[in-house]
Amino acid sequence: MTAVVRCPACGQANRVPAVAAGKRVVCARCKAPLDGGGNTPATLRDADFAQQVGKGDWVVDFWAAWCGPCRMIGPVIEELAGERPSVRFGKLNVDENPNTAARFRVQGIPLLVFLRDGSEVGRVVGAVPKSQIEAEIGRRFGT
Repeated sequence: MTAVVRCPACGQANRVPAVAAGKRVVCARCKAPLDGGGNTPATLRDADFAQQVGKGDWVVDFWAAWCGPCRMIGPVIEELAGERPSVRFGKLNVDENPNTAARFRVQGIPLLVFLRDGSEVGRVVGAVPKSQIEAEIGRRFGT
């Protein structure tokens, strides 16, 4: 499974293969660590959302900076991203990316959307415990 990840430092698009646990991926241009390399969630944007999540299993956290529950669930998503290299994690700020938020009919945040090859296979609304997110990942992706 290969995904295209845009470098948060320089903007370079990088092809990133599935990465073994404990491995890190860096940008081909500037050598900055890349989001979504199996260790941290990718920062997703309207401009390239479909391209980013088009292949593989994804958990996308729809959030906003002003949302207290979103800030509570953020560290849980970071933790899961480091523990589950077979699933990609991404974060989409709904205030900065209204088109994708509208496409997914986001009405409450935090919202976790489970995607397989770009198609929604489930969602969880609210700041739920880590165990519930893990159970949903297992149910949706069999991992």
